[in-house]
Amino acid sequence: MRFGDRILYDDGETYKEIGVFIQDINSKEAIVKFDNSKEKSIVQKKYVTFIRDMKEMDLVQAITVADYISKEKYDGHYTLLAFTSECRFCFGTLDKISYNTTSLMAKGKTIEEAIANAIKNNIDSDSISNKEDRMYK
Repeated sequence: MRFGDRILYDDGETYKEIGVFIQDINSKEAIVKFDNSKEKSIVQKKYVTFIRDMKEMDLVQAITVADYISKEKYDGHYTLLAFTSECRFCFGTLDKISYNTTSLMAKGKTIEEAIANAIKNNIDSDSISNKEDRMYK
């Protein structure tokens, strides 16, 4: 399994939960983020079943992955803009919102698509600011 994959955790007895795979700890344990929990959990990998990867993210999976990345690299910040025709997303906080900065954000027809594009293309507020500065030079 890879970072961001949608998983089902089922211990065969009492605990069954859907979440997102974060990372392996060792050959027997992994860190996952369950949908109904604010904290990450350490689980035994033998009870984890792959459901789907990030190419087919649902909204909960997309927000969970974006939240994890933003907390690890951007002090918990991300910018999400939703318009009638599309959504825009980037990691970090933009200094200003303008047509230029908005046009440089990752876009998608859905929130999930915008987040996936930001992850794939590594779009954050610093890269947007640098590109915007080059526009004016």
